[in-house]
Amino acid sequence: LGLVGESGSGKTTFGQALLRLQDAKRGEIRFDNQPIQGMSRGEMRPLRSRMQIVFQDPFSSLNPRMTIGQIIEEGLV
Repeated sequence: LGLVGESGSGKTTFGQALLRLQDAKRGEIRFDNQPIQGMSRGEMRPLRSRMQIVFQDPFSSLNPRMTIGQIIEEGLV
């Protein structure tokens, strides 16, 4: 999933709610068709291992010494 939007549109809030770092105020969030609200830390662990947030400052999230191909490949290994 890639999420792109204007500044202040809620991208970071959505990412934090998806990882359950912040509770969603309303609606339902599903990952692989599983509702994640109410899941324990243990239940979230296998899902979190397949999630990653790339924050707005790419230099704090991405290694500038790696090519894009290397960065993508690292996630697939």
